[in-house]
Amino acid sequence: MQIEIAEFGKMSQSGNSLLKLIQNNDLPILDLLVREAVQNSLDAGIRVEGHDSVYVDIGIKDVDVPNFAKHLDGITDRLNEEFGVSPQKAFYIEDANTTGLTGSLDFKHSPNGNIFKLVYGISMAQETPGAGGSWGLGKTVYFRVGIGLVVYYSHILNDVGQYEHRLAVTLVENEKLPNTIIPKSAGKVPNGIAWWGQCVAPESHDTIPITDEAMIRDILHSLSIEPFEGERTGTKIIIPFIDEQQLLVKHQINPNENKPWESNVVDYIRVAMQRWYAPRLANEKYAYGKYLDGHINGERLEKDDFLPLFSELQLMYNVAALDGKSKRYFINDIQVRNYFEHNKVSNAGRVAYKKFTKKELDMLAPVNGPSPFTCADEKNPMGEQNAPLIAYTRRPGMIVNYETDGEWCKGLGTTEEHEYLVAIFVPNSNTKLQNPDNDVIDLEAYLRKSEMADHTSWTDIIIKSKPFDIVEKIRSQVRRKIKASYENKEEVIEKQVMNTLARNVGKMLLPPTGFGRRASSRNRAGVAKKSINKAGSRGNSFVIVSQNYIDTGALEVHFQLKLAKNIAAFTLELFIASEGGKISAEDWESTDSVGTPFPAQITRLSFQNTIGLFGKTSSRKSGNKVLYATRIEKKELAVDCTGMLAFLCTDPHVQVVMLMRPEGSVDHGK
Repeated sequence: MQIEIAEFGKMSQSGNSLLKLIQNNDLPILDLLVREAVQNSLDAGIRVEGHDSVYVDIGIKDVDVPNFAKHLDGITDRLNEEFGVSPQKAFYIEDANTTGLTGSLDFKHSPNGNIFKLVYGISMAQETPGAGGSWGLGKTVYFRVGIGLVVYYSHILNDVGQYEHRLAVTLVENEKLPNTIIPKSAGKVPNGIAWWGQCVAPESHDTIPITDEAMIRDILHSLSIEPFEGERTGTKIIIPFIDEQQLLVKHQINPNENKPWESNVVDYIRVAMQRWYAPRLANEKYAYGKYLDGHINGERLEKDDFLPLFSELQLMYNVAALDGKSKRYFINDIQVRNYFEHNKVSNAGRVAYKKFTKKELDMLAPVNGPSPFTCADEKNPMGEQNAPLIAYTRRPGMIVNYETDGEWCKGLGTTEEHEYLVAIFVPNSNTKLQNPDNDVIDLEAYLRKSEMADHTSWTDIIIKSKPFDIVEKIRSQVRRKIKASYENKEEVIEKQVMNTLARNVGKMLLPPTGFGRRASSRNRAGVAKKSINKAGSRGNSFVIVSQNYIDTGALEVHFQLKLAKNIAAFTLELFIASEGGKISAEDWESTDSVGTPFPAQITRLSFQNTIGLFGKTSSRKSGNKVLYATRIEKKELAVDCTGMLAFLCTDPHVQVVMLMRPEGSVDHGK
């Protein structure tokens, strides 16, 4: 392959400037690579029909240095001297079910072709609706992964309806360094940029991609890469001569937590793909087109492989994006007035959120999984307590960022060390602006234009000399909705114990915290050892005798039960106490109330000395299959017995009320 060395000229980029173009010091290099590579592949799949997903595979391959270097005119000896004495690795990104690098081989005839935009151009705007950003800025991360050398291979259906293999090579390096690879020419200022391909004409120094299938197969073989076969189209980007340990520079975020993926590049990529594409990865319900069929070293990333945080984020994303309802999560509409064509309550989008326990996130033994902050590679700024973790994304399905402080989180407060508030905002991308610009006609375009080149944040912009504050209002609404939900549903419960004891004589308030957890101040008030529920009828009583935790974390409640002869049946039921009275399981799980599974579940019920006294027993379960009550039929005999009921409570912020309710009369059929 012939070399073409870029010449230094007016308004031209240099290798040094390209390498600094989107220097991002907040994200590790592998995260930047995954974000850019996967987004490029997803964008390339938008216009390809006949597939419901875009195939993306990222991994590591071996490099045969002599056989690879022999194809690169001008630097063959330099590569062999530098890298030929030790085993070398290459990073690869493959996509399929995509258009590939289409367009004229000579960019002068087709400056808008994909091949020019990715291989030869810089700062080219993305024009495909629903695409992620702009060509040429994000791709500079490829040059920072290895030594600056990148191989582009593609299999396309060309303009005349024939399948064609194409391959080109680019090298971008800092021309100011003393040990550069690109040959220096006498009398010329080095520019740090070079390409390899075939010459456009015999006397020309300009190159275009090679199409010689035999040569392409030989080059790919030296990089342990298989060519596309048959009618399969797509692109493979290969970055040889990587230093795996250099790529795995560890950021000191939550340094005391175990992060097993930081010891291996392949494992890191597996987590990074989940971290940034949880909404679209293996998600057949993805609302805006094709989902991401992700692979790592050829192995498909299934939903069962996800870390719990990313599984939850995908479920929350689906509910928010599809305008669905959920008993597991809070879902709120976000409305911004005065900017859009209509004032629907969800014109700006929806936010889904929930407080997760360590158990729900597999953080307890024996799994001992990582915290949400470690999964997201974010520092918890609140020390022993936990800051909120808020993600946001737009139509392409890449999470723009995770926020733990700043404008997204201001005023939300913290949670205790055993629970984590996680939220995701999904915009209503199709909402039209009242006074659109040519490039900004809807909310999706507004947010896309507001992103920086590395797509790591949203910031408000100016349109037609008028400053907009849509992002600011979205953030404000998200904060307000989350804060209001937990103030209304939980803070009321937190203040209720003493009032409930004084007002509800005969009700037994039991500490709900699980085995081994530190008791809260609410539980130190104590509980009566002989609380009596008279059940509204002479001769009927329900007395709590004792209580104790068992190894499973359940609380055993021992009681004395007396029932008159004419009682036909009775029910033992769990409620949650609140300042306004007791909350039943059905009321708790209602979408108009808390909307989460009832937090107290009966695990065992037994009686002593009741042979011949009781009849049929039936369990009552909530909509979320939580056993909250048991009904027992009784013979026409008086009952005086002892019993034990055990239950688990999954929410340390609540107090549990246990009641016995007698039913009817045998004599009157009540």
